[in-house]
Amino acid sequence: MKFRNASLTIVAAALIAVGCSSDDEPAAAPSTEPTDVTAESDVPATEAPDDSPTIQIEGFAFSALDPVAPGTEIAVANLDDAQHTLTADDGSFNTGGLDAGETTTITAPETPGTYTFVCNIHPTMTGSLTVEG
Repeated sequence: MKFRNASLTIVAAALIAVGCSSDDEPAAAPSTEPTDVTAESDVPATEAPDDSPTIQIEGFAFSALDPVAPGTEIAVANLDDAQHTLTADDGSFNTGGLDAGETTTITAPETPGTYTFVCNIHPTMTGSLTVEG
């Protein structure tokens, strides 16, 4: 019986020793591999002020927006996992590339009218902005 308890003590001590390192061993170097922190972000897109009209990009589509006054600042929020643009056909506004989760603003043209726009990356994505004044 004493031999059995002594064997267990020796085995337990050996297992503990395996998990420990001596002071003579160098510490493992930290990984130099880059970490992709944007792949699956839980951070929502930056929100525009509550009174700002917003066009949301979600499901590879632009949300509708009520008519706006000339010169109105409009938030554009990309809620998709892919990069998009919102570019006026006549060049009057352009977000440039919006990464997933990114929000920016455009300014409505000063001249009333309906302005069609497209995503330059995904040309089947289209929409329009109506400026009334």
